[in-house]
Amino acid sequence: MFSSNEKISGRQAFRLLVFDLLGLGTLLIPTAVAGFCGRDGIFCIIAGTVAGILFLKLMVYAVGDMQGSFAEYTVNMCGTFFGKIIQAGYFLYLVLLAGYTAYLFSVTVLNNLLRGESFYLVLVLILGLVWYGLLSGIEGRARVYELLFWIILIPLFIMLASALDEVKTDYWNPVFFTERSDFFAGSYYVFICSSLIFLVLFLGGYLRKRESLMKAGRLALIFTGCLEAGLYLILLGVFGGAALSDMQTPAITLMSTIKITGGFLKRADAFMFGIWFFTLYALLNSAVFYAEMLLNGLYHAKKRQTLWKKWERAAVFAVVFGIAVFFYSSKENTVLYEKFVWYIGTPFLVLIPVVFAVIRYKKQWKHKNYPILRVYLMIGVLFVLTGLSGCATAELEERNFPIEMAVCDMEQFDREWLNADESGNRVVDYSHMKVILLDQTFLEDAENMDAFLEILEKKSDVPRNTYLVVAEDAQAILNLQENMEESVGTYLEDYFENVSEIKKTAYPTIGMLYQEQENKMETLFIPYVGEAEKKPAVRGYYVWKRGEAAGLINNQTAMLSFFIQNQMKEYTLTLADGVDVRLFDPHNQIVFSQTEDKRVIAEINCSGEILYEKPGWRKKIQAEYGQGLKSGDIKEELEKQITEYFQIIAQKAEIDCMNSYKKLGGQRRDWYLFYQKQPKQYEKDMEIIYKVKVDWVNLGE
Repeated sequence: MFSSNEKISGRQAFRLLVFDLLGLGTLLIPTAVAGFCGRDGIFCIIAGTVAGILFLKLMVYAVGDMQGSFAEYTVNMCGTFFGKIIQAGYFLYLVLLAGYTAYLFSVTVLNNLLRGESFYLVLVLILGLVWYGLLSGIEGRARVYELLFWIILIPLFIMLASALDEVKTDYWNPVFFTERSDFFAGSYYVFICSSLIFLVLFLGGYLRKRESLMKAGRLALIFTGCLEAGLYLILLGVFGGAALSDMQTPAITLMSTIKITGGFLKRADAFMFGIWFFTLYALLNSAVFYAEMLLNGLYHAKKRQTLWKKWERAAVFAVVFGIAVFFYSSKENTVLYEKFVWYIGTPFLVLIPVVFAVIRYKKQWKHKNYPILRVYLMIGVLFVLTGLSGCATAELEERNFPIEMAVCDMEQFDREWLNADESGNRVVDYSHMKVILLDQTFLEDAENMDAFLEILEKKSDVPRNTYLVVAEDAQAILNLQENMEESVGTYLEDYFENVSEIKKTAYPTIGMLYQEQENKMETLFIPYVGEAEKKPAVRGYYVWKRGEAAGLINNQTAMLSFFIQNQMKEYTLTLADGVDVRLFDPHNQIVFSQTEDKRVIAEINCSGEILYEKPGWRKKIQAEYGQGLKSGDIKEELEKQITEYFQIIAQKAEIDCMNSYKKLGGQRRDWYLFYQKQPKQYEKDMEIIYKVKVDWVNLGE
């Protein structure tokens, strides 16, 4: 039961603040800092979080002797006139924040849950939920969030852990390339999000123990800062810096890239949207609640009737609704709000505690010698940082859920897929798409592929973890399902995830192609599918090199590339003299020469065994490699032949089988700078060298 005294504990305050900080921070910070600093964005998050902690320390000192509400405190510190102006400034900031949060909340729901629904309907429903949430007061909300805290965050941690398999640490390098101005701008953006900790000014009056305010705020900032930093590293490792900077809500998009083997669930982003639902809902609740509190202090006394207070709340909601619609009506309006926060709102948040701190210090000077140096240091750091500045949704029975898509040209794609809703009575829902099949001629047409990828990414109807395959005739492959027990999409997905010896993370998805259109760092191998025994079968692989089609290669070459990148469990080959060798348990690495010679070396370290069906294989080995050879000599000869085997395959392919280009930034910064300007020259200049070291399991001494 609630005690109904409108008081909360320090732990409840911590959880309230985490919810308030987490929503906007995790949605907006990754894209912003990637745009400013790319790989160095992680340092912006650290700097912005530290600045937030300093800001908190300043605020706690500034209101250290506050008794009663914050509105009363402003009047006591600055007088009635200036106190009212300060209250009006905070009220303006809070209603604009609430309107922007409501706009972002509604748009995010529309983009991820209720596509095609009315923005106004969603906005009204959200504001209705907020009104209902405010009825229980801050104590009721604090208790609810206290119960939901780990229920919401534990699934987030599980999903982030699941995404670790998709992280490519090569995307984290090189670092320390950002211009100083961009670094400060990125740090300031993070500080803008961290500055929402200013809500402690209003929260302090509701704490049972006011001295726990600093601890609750500091823990909330550290917790959210660590989570944002970890999330940023995962997003950067999955999408790459260039692609990340062009995404709207990468944290939610990340959930749709995670591959959940089997089943019907492809849109984990929709399933996990509850995390951002509650965090944005919490921030919207807080902003409206404190705005209403300030309006109460601005325009009437506490003894006004309850009826007037209801109209007061209605007035705040009406303003928030109007602001959200204003932002939705034009993208330029959101840009104006961002400029307001950047140049006016955040400096205002910093300035007022500075003024209060100075006034309080002057009062304390008469009584004791306060360590002013620390206060001035905090103020100076903050000033430097500041100056651098569904009701109409179709029911399930009215929907079609295609599992696969065949595309041969843009006209057919437009007719059969983009405008499929117009040709029938059922709504087409692409949220469970498993595989997209492309005609080879379509893939090789750069103009068509650019348009195709741009349309799919913009519509975001097709899950980003949908696999991609190429065929000479995609429609013919799709028609094979007439004689199969399951759909082509389900069959191929099961092969990629459960049958193939290649790790499923190596198979390109539509999301990977989106990323490479921006990053232009990797060489991907798209399965080339043909017919075998009236079923789809992988006949080769089509190379997608740094955002462009680069030709067809055979299975042998693709397998070598997968094995070098540790994406295969084992690799079987037949040497020139007919000896069959199985290599397994790879732990390979790619290194670049540290001399002026442009050489990239694949150091292949794995276990291996000789494959023979009949006994007496050791004698056969000696007969083939020379009588009287010792086991050590046989090992050396075998490894030499394997090295030559790999070298010949790579030379014939004329591609970067190691996929080494993406590793330049981490090992050779000078080469990275050179080839970023002329990437097509990389394969022409670089000499590929293989060094094989095998731990033979059946070749004793």
